[in-house]
Amino acid sequence: MTNDILYSFRRCPYAIRVRWALLICGIKVEIREIDLKNKPFDFLNKSKTKTVPILIKKNSEVIEESLEIIIWALSESKKEHIKNIYFPNDKKEDIIEIINENDNEFKYHLDRFKYSTRYQNSNEEFHFTKAIKFIKRWNELLTENKYFFGDIPTIADWSIWPFVRQFKIACESQKITNYLELPIKNWLDSFEKNRKFKSLMHKYELWEPNSSMNYFPFN
Repeated sequence: MTNDILYSFRRCPYAIRVRWALLICGIKVEIREIDLKNKPFDFLNKSKTKTVPILIKKNSEVIEESLEIIIWALSESKKEHIKNIYFPNDKKEDIIEIINENDNEFKYHLDRFKYSTRYQNSNEEFHFTKAIKFIKRWNELLTENKYFFGDIPTIADWSIWPFVRQFKIACESQKITNYLELPIKNWLDSFEKNRKFKSLMHKYELWEPNSSMNYFPFN
C-alpha cells in the first residue's frame, strides 16, 4: 500500500473533524467516500465499528477512532511544533474532558433532537433543551477567549465545531431562532468561513473497488 487511506462520509461530523485535522496538519491521503446506507464490502471487511471515519495506514494498521486519527495526523505532520500548539501538554486533561462531553452527552441529545423520528419515544423539545445547555456552557468559555482554551484553537475546537454546526443546521431546518449567542457564533464562523472550508467539504464521487484514486485535500 503506497497511500494512507481515509474512508469518509462528507457530512459526518466525526469525519469532518478528521478531515479538518488532516488539512491543518498538511497530511495528504487517499479518500474513499462511502454511502452509509450501502457500505462497500472492502470497508466492512476492514472496520470493526462499521462506521466512518477509519484510516488505513500504509503499513495496513487500522485506526478507527476519530480522535486517534487526529492525534496520528499531529504526529505525522511536518509542520514544526504543531503537536504542542494544537494539543498542549498543560491542557490535555481539559481537552479530553470537553471532547468526551461532546461525544458522549451533547451528541446523544443532538441526535434525538435532529433525528427525533428515528428514535422511539424521543421528545424533540426535551433533547433540544438538553443540547442547548451544552451550547450555553461552551458559549461561556468563549466569552473569555476566541477558542476554548485561548487565542489559538486546540483539537478540542477541531473536534466540537462540526457538531455545533450540525446543531445549527437542525435549528435552521426547524425554524428555531436565536440558538447561538455571539461568542459561539463567531467561533463557529471562524471555521465555516475559513478559506480551507471549501476544500474540507469538497464533494467526492462514491468510492467503488474499480474507482480511480481520489485524494484529500482536493487541491
